[in-house]
Amino acid sequence: MGKIHSGENWLIRVQGNEHPPVHVHVICPEGKAAVYLDGQIINCNVPASTLKHAQEWIMEHHDLIHEAWAWMNNPVKKVKP
Repeated sequence: MGKIHSGENWLIRVQGNEHPPVHVHVICPEGKAAVYLDGQIINCNVPASTLKHAQEWIMEHHDLIHEAWAWMNNPVKKVKP
């Protein structure tokens, strides 16, 4: 899955083999941030305006994020026959 949304010069992605709680990564040329659905943010140089736009999208799409995170981090991987 990976990228689930992109804005102007930034993107939101869900990564596999991740630790709980559910979170996404905001990535832009200036840096990256981990944004947890409980509101916690670990920011490494993402500009405040970019982070604000990303947070607005994240807040509106909790269900999509939960679904993507669960699929990417399922401990029982489906094997194609």
